Amino acid sequence: MKLRYELLSDEQHVNYPVDYKNCFNARGLYHSMQFVLRLRPDLHKLLESTQNGIHDSSKYDSDTIQAFSTYFHETIHWWQHIGSTSGFLLSLSYPAQCHINFPFLKEYIQHTGPKKPIIKYNEKYAKDFHPTDKEFLAINPILNNFHDIEFFKSLLIQPKSANSVVNDDLFESVGHSFHITYSSFVSLLSSIVDREVKFMPKGYAWDEKFKNLTDKKIKNHCYGESAYICPIGLIDLFEGQARFSQMQYLYFASNKELTWSDFEKLGMLKGVYYSAFETFLTLTDSEKPLNVGSPLIALYLLILDLSINPAEGFPFDIMNYEEFINSTHPGIRFMNLCKVIKNKHPEFKEAIIDFSSSEYYLISTTLSRSIESPSTLDVCNKICNWLENEESIIELMKEEQNFDYKPENQPIRLLFSQFIKYQKSKKENPAFFCWPGAFCAGNKATEESLRLFLEHQALFSDKADGDIYPRDFPDKVPTNIQKTFDTFYNWIATYDLCRQWIVSEGKFDYNYFWLSSKHSIRDMESWARHHFKLAYGIDPIEFEIIS
Repeated sequence: MKLRYELLSDEQHVNYPVDYKNCFNARGLYHSMQFVLRLRPDLHKLLESTQNGIHDSSKYDSDTIQAFSTYFHETIHWWQHIGSTSGFLLSLSYPAQCHINFPFLKEYIQHTGPKKPIIKYNEKYAKDFHPTDKEFLAINPILNNFHDIEFFKSLLIQPKSANSVVNDDLFESVGHSFHITYSSFVSLLSSIVDREVKFMPKGYAWDEKFKNLTDKKIKNHCYGESAYICPIGLIDLFEGQARFSQMQYLYFASNKELTWSDFEKLGMLKGVYYSAFETFLTLTDSEKPLNVGSPLIALYLLILDLSINPAEGFPFDIMNYEEFINSTHPGIRFMNLCKVIKNKHPEFKEAIIDFSSSEYYLISTTLSRSIESPSTLDVCNKICNWLENEESIIELMKEEQNFDYKPENQPIRLLFSQFIKYQKSKKENPAFFCWPGAFCAGNKATEESLRLFLEHQALFSDKADGDIYPRDFPDKVPTNIQKTFDTFYNWIATYDLCRQWIVSEGKFDYNYFWLSSKHSIRDMESWARHHFKLAYGIDPIEFEIIS
């Protein structure tokens, strides 16, 4: 296969903002706050002829295969955000910042009135008021909840840039950020499927345990201490997994002809796409293998899968509070797993030959046990147990089957249902989801692998015109699809305005042309204001802007 620089280079057409909301490259993007998969227009046009995706790569020219590899790469980002426990936590952290603060925001309006942004109002007037004044009793939890989750995301995703976080006046400790984010997450899920908290982790019972860690001055749980910053962040793991899976797909699609040199010439092996692999080679005391189809690359992808799927806090309860950060930080998990390979199981570097589920089961359970963690299959089994035995989960999946969700907290219901659906498929086909590149090209590309890929495509993506559309579902009622899409993005706009209300200076920004170019800015503003008023009882136009 002849690779074209224009199709695969990361040095061309970079128009996406560089921040932790995006998993991006020069050709596509998955945006974790808009929940949309995007491709460059020219790649859309190349893929129009494939209809259901690349199944038999021998039927397509190299340009189309390369274009599909980008779609494949971005689909893996969707899987990460909706299928891994750490990604799912981050996906819900954005809406959680609004949901957890909803009663305090209503209280803020009642006592302070419509003033924006809250952070600026607090900076300007907090020193003039007594801390027990009602308006500031609402402001404190709003800002603390919001920033605790922001701090957590920075520490998890891009820890190398987290020095500004730990020096922020609102930052209490690493442990506090982990505690608040996880408890908010499980509280949000419990509110839609388990209000009596019969089967979900009991986040409300964690407060005393974390307070004890602070009282005992346990490291990473005390205000003002210097926090440990992991050198590997979730962005390294996510981009490493997506890039190496993409290269694995291209390798098998080329009939194993592509070499490291081919990928290096295209700039595919550098920066955030390669950083985790470099660490893997160092910590496992390994040399770069001959090709991307090697057992060592398969092991690397398996370790990435284990790293991004911590189990304590969700779906299992916390087992060791003092080790909770190490148990759930994907970067720390990654480094610990690499060290286990070097010190205990170097034989695993040559063990994955067939990309089989039996290989996955043996190695994943052994490595998980070595770091005293439930395995990814334990996570799948836990979720599937809920699916089989909990009526509220069964009802939720009926909504998913019909693509017709109850309106209350609809985005949470929709995203949770996709997570459950993914876990069920992963339990049945763990090898496919660990090594999808090997199963979507070459000898392992079967009807079953095609079915799995198509079944787990991103729900919302753009087309060549740049607008966002729901995915085509041949087995769903079209009116349900459109209603679900419309309702979902009504909520997303409200989340965005809520975020602006808390921290963005100046007037509200109604630029939602990222969603659709078919409406005027006046129409966009009217639409967004309407749904914000439905949620908070006040029109954004009534807000006083604090400067």
